[in-house]
Amino acid sequence: MGEAPVLTKLFLPGLSPVLQARMSRLSHLEAVLRDILEAAHAAWPAIEVEAEVFLPHLAERLPEDSEAERALLEVKAADLYLSCACLQGNREAIAAFEQHFFPDIQAALTRRGPSGAQLEDVKQILYQKLFLTDGEQAAKIGKYSGRGDLRSWLCVSAVREAIDLLRRVQREQPLDDDALMDLTSPDEDQELSYLKRLYREQFKEAFQEALSALSSRERTLLRYNLLDGLNIDQIGAIYNVHRATVARWIAKARETLLEETRRTLMQRLRVDETEFESIMRLIQSRFDVSIQHFLRKRED
Repeated sequence: MGEAPVLTKLFLPGLSPVLQARMSRLSHLEAVLRDILEAAHAAWPAIEVEAEVFLPHLAERLPEDSEAERALLEVKAADLYLSCACLQGNREAIAAFEQHFFPDIQAALTRRGPSGAQLEDVKQILYQKLFLTDGEQAAKIGKYSGRGDLRSWLCVSAVREAIDLLRRVQREQPLDDDALMDLTSPDEDQELSYLKRLYREQFKEAFQEALSALSSRERTLLRYNLLDGLNIDQIGAIYNVHRATVARWIAKARETLLEETRRTLMQRLRVDETEFESIMRLIQSRFDVSIQHFLRKRED
């Protein structure tokens, strides 16, 4: 390549003005870009993507609020390289993609419980959305940024497609708010059943307000965990953090949601302490079901 910063010249124009200023100050930027390309080639030696294509693709996906060098060092170069090749319609890349990632996608879908035919439908829909352009709708693989693990990103996308499909074909009507509150468990006593009827509206309002008070990340974490069925390892890969950190985040979100619901109800309900604790016992008995319902309602 000679001494001229060939890679740098290909890379910088694709950055936002803020990142371009930061990156241009890196004296060893050319070497970092060369390392990224070599790592990507080493991971997929049979797949060829020109630097003129890959480096702008990489530049456009770097977060503006990140440190320049750290953003480059943390990018999943091999995953982003493969996704870039797939976006270009490279047949070898798409074949490699299916071979390496679709078994994990199938495993993630199987845990959601679709039938064999539905499973194939989801995989076909996902394939089309990932790799094919539909009118003005670009291929979804282009949305992968390289900031998280591609495998986990795909599993999330697949599970969402499965949920959408199952909703469309499900014969039963989706639960409305009243049906949710009327759900009973085998060991539920008459007191809880009574409280469900008596304080249904107050609970709905308090829970919705508490859910809205959560941060965007907290709601996303609960959705990943309770709606999409991802475990803490898979979520950790998305955020690039340790599984213990994810477990702590989820626990904190649940605690905040429950305490905020408790606080709101305490302000609005004029009941004695014994009855209030029974109401909280009702809430906790169906806490996960309530979270799933209200998160799904927000999405819809």
